[in-house]
Amino acid sequence: MRRYALSFLAALTIIPVAGIVIADNKSTPPAIVWEKNLEDSIAKAKTTGKSILLDFFIPT
Repeated sequence: MRRYALSFLAALTIIPVAGIVIADNKSTPPAIVWEKNLEDSIAKAKTTGKSILLDFFIPT
């Protein structure tokens, strides 16, 4: 029972701190810039020598 109570109290202190850290990072630019057009993405990847990640996203 003591172990459960301690883990619950630890979660109560860690979760709000993690939320503050995540909220503070909203102003930083994203690490991945998503391109909208496949042809432009391929041309950009060829000039920079980087790989392409295809994401087939279908909103529901």
